[in-house]
Amino acid sequence: MSNESGAGVLAVFKAAPHATDEDFAQVIDAELARAKELVDQGVIMHGYHRADLVGAALVLDAATVEAAREIIATFPAVAAGLIETESVIPLVPLQLPQD
Repeated sequence: MSNESGAGVLAVFKAAPHATDEDFAQVIDAELARAKELVDQGVIMHGYHRADLVGAALVLDAATVEAAREIIATFPAVAAGLIETESVIPLVPLQLPQD
């Protein structure tokens, strides 16, 4: 699935059911370092904590869903199986009415 507009890809994550606080403590420094690299590179455009459960949502500057999945796979918590990807959705700009 292509996202030729360059608007981004929304990736929604949640903690894996088996993941413990101790598991996350082992990868948090590497996870934050990787996130900072991607922010500095302009790959992570926006990031949010989920309010409904332990998880996050990221808007990534990725041309395709496949490219976004490749980026997601570089996160240490994802690689360790502590985070599950719920959805990866290509986005296009919404033209909102202006006054």
